[in-house]
Formats: sequence, structure tokens, C-alpha cells
Amino acid sequence: MRTFDEMAGVAGGSARTVRPCQPRSFGRDWPGFWRRLRTRRALLRLSDQALADVGLTRAQAEREARLPFWQL
Repeated sequence: MRTFDEMAGVAGGSARTVRPCQPRSFGRDWPGFWRRLRTRRALLRLSDQALADVGLTRAQAEREARLPFWQL
């Protein structure tokens, strides 16, 4: 397995290895999934002024709210 620095083209780097992506277990983080679902829905209830206060536009909030709850 190649190291991270070998893949990035950095000479004399660390010994960190790059592992192939492994699927996440859906049963591992259900509280996090539900939290994302609730907070994404809450974005839709915010006023335009409240969204501006957190640095989001209405379009960005709607795009975030359409994401599936399992996707970060």
C-alpha cells in the first residue's frame, strides 16, 4: 500500500498509509443522522434575515435541506 506522501508526490514524507474507501456502517451513527435531518429541516424554517446572520442564502439552505440525511 502506498503512503499518503507517495500519492501526493512528496519526497521523504511520513509513514501514513492511504487505505481504500470502506463503506460506513449505517447503524453506527443514527443519532448523527437524525440530528442532520432535523437541522436541515430547521434551515427551511429560518427567515432570510436569520439565514443571512449565519452566512447562508435561501438557495444554499434549500440545497442543504435536499441532501439525504446520511450525506455530510
